[in-house]
Amino acid sequence: MGLPPPSAEDPMPYAAVNGLEMYHEVHGEGPPLLLLHGGSGSIIEPWILPFSSSYQVIAVEQMGHGRTADDPSRPFHYHDMAEDTLGLMDHLGVQRAVVVGHSDGGIIGLDLAIHHPERVDRLVATGANARTDGYTAENLGWIHDFDPAELPVSAAYARLSPDGPEHWPIFVARLKRMWSEEPDLTDAELATIKAPTLLIVGDADIVTVEHTVDMFRTIPNARLCVVPQAGHGAMPFETVLAFLRTTDPVSSITGAAGLDQPTA
Repeated sequence: MGLPPPSAEDPMPYAAVNGLEMYHEVHGEGPPLLLLHGGSGSIIEPWILPFSSSYQVIAVEQMGHGRTADDPSRPFHYHDMAEDTLGLMDHLGVQRAVVVGHSDGGIIGLDLAIHHPERVDRLVATGANARTDGYTAENLGWIHDFDPAELPVSAAYARLSPDGPEHWPIFVARLKRMWSEEPDLTDAELATIKAPTLLIVGDADIVTVEHTVDMFRTIPNARLCVVPQAGHGAMPFETVLAFLRTTDPVSSITGAAGLDQPTA
């Protein structure tokens, strides 16, 4: 069952999760679908409408991203962001959801599917890598060499962040430390994923096609979509929606019992 839409009394939907006030938006009706943005980004607004016609989209902003304030006492780790996402699901009373993630959001989705398989019905990850050696040589070099103080603040960050544009170089420096060392998912971990998984990569992505193919061969019940003439964040909606319509959710594949309804 989906969530009720935000009420007029709750115009700014924040959830207290692991010491954060986590911003999220709910759009549409139907089975829940978590929409997870990429690193340094925020809610991917153009992706909401195509999914909200069939699903209740829960669009999340992670720590330090969008309207969710940063906590400099907490280092960035993909696993911690996955646990924050799980905490938001618990807060909203969502037992299981489709997870659609771009880049860092896709990595968070992989982590959720590994550590909490009963909570992920299906997983769609675009431009996501399992290890840092999955980046192109050019992107890996950029991660190690760029100076956060010289990276221009994004317009969305300047507009949305409660920390203010002056926090941008601090925020990006914290992300850089994570990007330099993570993700570090093993093949053994990937092989435990039970959710039907669609891996998407552009043929000009910052993640190599070869690495995505290796992930495809390692994750059981995975599908692969290589988008021609596409860079990072390719989202072929018709292909994704067809995948979601024609694959059985993990609960029916594994026979997993439903969870008790968490309390908000």
